[in-house]
Amino acid sequence: MRSRLVAIGLITLVFNLGGGLIAPAVPLYARALGADYRDLGLIGASHGLAFAVLTMPLGRASDHLGRRVILILSGLAVGAAAGVYLVSDRVAGLAVAKLLEAAGWAAFWPALEAWIAEEFGSRAGGAMGVAYGAYAAAFVVGTSAAGFVIEAAGLRAPFALYLGTATVALVLILALSGGHTRRARDRPAPAAVRPVMTTDPRHARGQRLLAYGTGFVYVFGLGTVLAFLPAYAADRGLSPRGVGLLLGAYWVARVAGSLVAGRLSDSFGRRVVLVPAMLVGGMAACLVALPAWTAALVLGAVGLGLTAGASAPTCVGLVADHVAAADRGTAMGLFEASCGVSLLASGLVGGLSAEGLGAGSPYLLAGALAFAWSAVLVRRLAPRRLAVI
Repeated sequence: MRSRLVAIGLITLVFNLGGGLIAPAVPLYARALGADYRDLGLIGASHGLAFAVLTMPLGRASDHLGRRVILILSGLAVGAAAGVYLVSDRVAGLAVAKLLEAAGWAAFWPALEAWIAEEFGSRAGGAMGVAYGAYAAAFVVGTSAAGFVIEAAGLRAPFALYLGTATVALVLILALSGGHTRRARDRPAPAAVRPVMTTDPRHARGQRLLAYGTGFVYVFGLGTVLAFLPAYAADRGLSPRGVGLLLGAYWVARVAGSLVAGRLSDSFGRRVVLVPAMLVGGMAACLVALPAWTAALVLGAVGLGLTAGASAPTCVGLVADHVAAADRGTAMGLFEASCGVSLLASGLVGGLSAEGLGAGSPYLLAGALAFAWSAVLVRRLAPRRLAVI
């Protein structure tokens, strides 16, 4: 079991390392090509659109074709995206690359999450915390290094490195043991560990919907950070190195949240983690929007990172608590689809609001959404873990 967890962490780390490297580079390079906030929003929205459309069918495909096959496709798609980034000299080219990158992510995450749910059963929240911790750690390293790479070698250099990391990730996926090529429906379901109680399908569906909604809310903040924060920070006087370190602080906080929250929610319930996470996210988003105070910008980025880190594995655990083994890929695809819709919405709405109402307005929208959703969770989310047996 430990070897599986190491494999999950290593593949997730390498797969996402290149994404961290290009996170500051894409908005800054787009700005150099003449993009405004609406254009940045459209680039982010193209990612969200492809992600939302593809996660569901790719999650279902992983149920039938096996997790490993879909993970291989994800590596190929990300490699293709890196190549398009590298040769693009127009904003439209960056949007095309985002579409390909989103296809890779849409293949990767539902397959990985369903694999973890199969391997770890009721401990899926803790195991997913390790995976999301590796994902966030990749972005810590990538975003922190990106500013130095850009200043030393130019805005396109991170794209070349992305192509290299995508190649390594594909090799690691190909090296996976053949056991993951079996169809998910043919695999024995893991034994339930410490079930709390059975629940009816209607209640289970409601709890999954809460997980999907929470995914939408925290990813709205994530999408706002990815699409706009580099340009927003640069407009406030930060150098490329400073922008990279700011994003690195966001991802350090996300690592901390991922590693602690999943296991905490496994032990004490999903509500104990998700309600405070939403409240922290609301306050943090408002801090980012404060004008002319760099310390608030950093604190807000850290708070948004904590919220995303705590929410992601806990939501996956909540879905796993309330879905049959044969349908995990589909359920995880639905969860990731809700995240993709949120990326689409944050890009479109955030870009329009930034141009029309000011660069800080997307963060105020993210904060209002988080505060409102925390009230929904207080009212609707079960205080204890309920498992479908």
